Amino acid sequence: MVPEDNLLDVACGSGEFSIFCARKMRYVCGVDLSDRMIELAKNQATANKQENIEFVCHDVEEIPFDDDAFSIVVCKSAFHHFLNYGKVFSEMIRCCKEDGRISIQDIVSYDNNRINDYFEKIEREIDRSHEKALSKADFIKLFRQKKIRILRTYVIEIELNFNEYINHAIQSKANFETIGHLLDYGLDDQDISKQFTTINGKLFFKRNVFLILGKK
Repeated sequence: MVPEDNLLDVACGSGEFSIFCARKMRYVCGVDLSDRMIELAKNQATANKQENIEFVCHDVEEIPFDDDAFSIVVCKSAFHHFLNYGKVFSEMIRCCKEDGRISIQDIVSYDNNRINDYFEKIEREIDRSHEKALSKADFIKLFRQKKIRILRTYVIEIELNFNEYINHAIQSKANFETIGHLLDYGLDDQDISKQFTTINGKLFFKRNVFLILGKK
C-alpha cells in the first residue's frame, strides 16, 4: 500500500476499512448493496473531511467501474454472504489493473463437518444473509482457477463475543429462542462445546479467519 495506489473496497459495509485506507493512498472507493450502509459510510467520511473517498450503492456482482481501474481490490468479511461468489471474484479481477493486488479476508469453515454444519445453522439463524462459509481450499482454488498468483495466505483464530455477535443483526423473539436452543445443544455436545470459551463471565466462540493476497 503506497500513496499512489487507488483501492476498491468490495462489499464495504459502513466503510471503516475504506476510510482507514483513504488516509494512506490517493483514492478509495467503497461499493455495497445496502443503501443504509453506504449512507453511514458517506456520513463518516464527511465527518472526517476526507475528499479522496467515494461510496457507491450497487450490486457487487456487476461492479460499476471500468476494467483495470484500481491498483488494489479487496473484500473483507463478506464472501460468506455471496451466493454467486465466483461472479463477485470475476468482477474484482476485472476492475484490477495488471500487476495489481487482490485480497479477500473472511471467516472460513470448520475442518470437522459436523461442527461446521452446527455453526452454519447458527450463522443462518443470526443473519439470514449468510450463505456459506467457504473453506481455505475453496479460496485457494478460486485464485488458481482465475490464474491469480497467490502471494501469501494467513489464518488466525479469533474469539467472538456470542451475545454481541447475535446482536449485529436484528433478531425476532423466535430467532432468539431458536438460537438459544442451538446454543444449549452445542454446549452439551462433547466436540462442539470445545469451540466455546468463557472470558470474564462472557461466552465467546472460536472462528478461523483466512486472508489471501494475490497478484493479477
